[in-house]
Amino acid sequence: MSQDGGQGRYAGGSVAGGRYKLRDLLGEGGMASVYLAYDTALDRQVAIKTLHTELGREQSFRERFRREAQAVAKLSHTNIVSVFDTGEDTLDGAVMPYIVMEYVEGQPLGSVLAADVRQYGAMPADKALKVTADVLSALEVSHEMGLVHRDIKPGNVMTTKRGVVKVMDFGIARAMQSGVTSMTQTGMVVGTPQYLSPEQALGRAVDARSDLYSVGIMLFQLLTGRLPFDADSPLAIAYAHVQEEPVAPSSVNRSVTPAMDALVARALRKNPNERFPSAAAMRDECLRVLSAGQTGAPVIVAGGPVS
Repeated sequence: MSQDGGQGRYAGGSVAGGRYKLRDLLGEGGMASVYLAYDTALDRQVAIKTLHTELGREQSFRERFRREAQAVAKLSHTNIVSVFDTGEDTLDGAVMPYIVMEYVEGQPLGSVLAADVRQYGAMPADKALKVTADVLSALEVSHEMGLVHRDIKPGNVMTTKRGVVKVMDFGIARAMQSGVTSMTQTGMVVGTPQYLSPEQALGRAVDARSDLYSVGIMLFQLLTGRLPFDADSPLAIAYAHVQEEPVAPSSVNRSVTPAMDALVARALRKNPNERFPSAAAMRDECLRVLSAGQTGAPVIVAGGPVS
C-alpha cells in the first residue's frame, strides 16, 4: 500500500447507509484502498478498507471475504489492528466489500525502516528485534485461533506514534486465495513475492510456520536494509525462495551477532519442520538474543553480498 494520502475516488462518499463517511485516502494497493473515515454512530475515526470492484463482482468471493473479516474481528491484542465491522455497499453501480478497522495514527514499518536506512544503513538491531518480537506476539494470538496471516511484510505492520507495533490485514490473503475462476485466470499471486515462504511459492498448503518464514525475511530486511531474495520477476523471486540459500545478515551488516544470524537462518529454513515450531518460540528467541545486549549500531559492508 502506498501511503500518499489525498483524495480517492470515493472520498466524500459514505457506506453502511451513511454511518461511515469516507474522508481522505490513506493508501492504495493492487487489491484495495484504505480511507480515513468517520463513524457517525460512535463519533470516532476509523479506517475503511474497500476492495476493488472487480473482486466484488464474485458472490463467492464476497462471502469468503465476509467470513474472514468475522474471524479477524475475534482477534483482540495490542499488536493487532482491530476489525470493527464488515459489509458491502454499492458505489458507482458496483458492489464493493469493505472492512471497518481501528485507525492507527502512525507509520508503516517500511517507512520507519527507510528512515533508519537513511540514518544508519539499516535498523538498529535492538529495535529490529523488538519490532519482530511484537509481530510474533500478534501472530501467536492469530495462530492459536487457526488464522495464518499469509502476507506478513513491512507494509502490513504499522507503528504508532508511541512506538506500538500493530499488524494488519489478517485474513485478506486467505480470502484472495480462492480458486475463484476469474481471479486465478488473472495470474494473481497471493502474498507478496519477496516475503513468500517456499511452500507458498510452490502452491502447497501452508500453516503457521509459513508466517514465521515471512517474519524471517522481514527481520533480515530490518537488520540489513535489503531483501535476501530479489529479482526482476515474481517467478524468479519465487524460485529463489525454493532453491537458493540466503546469505547471513552479518555478511551485509557487521554488527549482526552470530546469535542473530542463527535466528534468521532458522526462520528461513526451506523445510517448515526445521523452522521454529511456533510464533511464541521464535519470539522467545528474539527476546533472548535481545537480552544478551550485544546490539551495536549497524556497520554496513560497502557493496556487500547480494544473493
